[in-house]
Amino acid sequence: MSGAKRTKIARAKRTTHEEALPTRRVVAIEAVRASVVAALLGCAVLLILDTLFMLVADALVGVLAGGSADNLGRLGRGVVAATAAAIVTLGLLAGFLATAGRFALAEFLARLDPKDRRLRDTMRVRGQVSPSPFGPAIVSVLVIGGLALLAAVPCIVLAAEYGARPDDELSRAEFGPWLAWSVALVAVVLLATAAVWWLAVRNRRWAAATATRFPRGVVGDAGPAVRVTSRAQRRAARRGWTFRDWLGWCGTVFVLAGAGLVFLGVYLHQPGLYADPIRYAPDVERFIATGTTVGGVVLGLGLLILLATGLGSAGRVVAALRRATADPAAVTDVDRREVRSATTSLAGTLTAAQAFWAAFGALAAGWWFAATVETPADGASASAPELLAGFGGTLLLIVWLLCGIGLVAAQFALNAKGPALRNRFGYELPSEADDREFPDLPLFGQ
Repeated sequence: MSGAKRTKIARAKRTTHEEALPTRRVVAIEAVRASVVAALLGCAVLLILDTLFMLVADALVGVLAGGSADNLGRLGRGVVAATAAAIVTLGLLAGFLATAGRFALAEFLARLDPKDRRLRDTMRVRGQVSPSPFGPAIVSVLVIGGLALLAAVPCIVLAAEYGARPDDELSRAEFGPWLAWSVALVAVVLLATAAVWWLAVRNRRWAAATATRFPRGVVGDAGPAVRVTSRAQRRAARRGWTFRDWLGWCGTVFVLAGAGLVFLGVYLHQPGLYADPIRYAPDVERFIATGTTVGGVVLGLGLLILLATGLGSAGRVVAALRRATADPAAVTDVDRREVRSATTSLAGTLTAAQAFWAAFGALAAGWWFAATVETPADGASASAPELLAGFGGTLLLIVWLLCGIGLVAAQFALNAKGPALRNRFGYELPSEADDREFPDLPLFGQ
């Protein structure tokens, strides 16, 4: 065999990809987990933005004519309540789904031949079998126990306080409910402690069993493989950027600059969480308010640019896949790069869409909470907003649910069809920046 032919065969082996098709259990768990993580990300971003919005509400009201600081504060507190509840719930659910996903991946990889190339390529995409699959579930149980403990302390204090006055009729009436809550929450804490101990024991038994069940290199803490890039490599790659690439870069810069201006406006008025607000001369106040407003506009513009470039990138990937499927011989180098990273690009776009969907739902829930739930900070509750009342609210809820179902279905389809696409067109590893003098170059990146 000639040297040129051997080089051609070696290049083909490096560019081809052959992973095993996942089971339905793996597809289902990964799709649900990815959707939950995306929703968690959207709620977390909304909580941060809402917190900034509440801190600069006074400045914005001074600029916007006819604004009401009371209504803005009510809405902000409602969004905080909705997003905080969603983050706790989704975070706990994500931990248990991650544990289920680790077991599904271990069962899936155990069926593959250790000498089969599909095992190596599957691990490049999905990572190694975890030696501690119960780890995420342990974190979720610890969070549950911690929240129950935090809630139990004031309940116990109130029960003890009311129980110390048995002659008072009001104290006797309040003692029973607080005692019941205290007992229930303490029971949750004890059950969480026992569950953590049991899961830790199961982890040790699993680690001992996997040592002989899987071949060397299959069990480990490494996640999906990544391609480590240096600063020089990224600088060289920027020379080939198109206008759309530079536009996306500008969107990122706008987001960072806008967030910095908003943070600066907040810091100038209140340099600490418990610090007293600082007031300046009227001209300085107007300047700070204008700068904060400009920062918010720049931040919103950057988010819109990133949204537009993301949708455009997804459209280019879909078009490249269609062209490569229709006529593989006519595929250009640009299309080849697009299709080799198609599943990664589409997964990122889908994650952003699901995060936006979850943030919109949390915003609507916070709006409803602010309008219908009476809190000591708000006083008497106002009437429900017209947009969320009656037929309009029902229609919005139906549209929101249908969009969510469609996004989850798209996540299922991408997880099910992704391996076949990678096997047909190849797979390009996601890149990860590492500017250290001696970067870490493991086979598996995370």
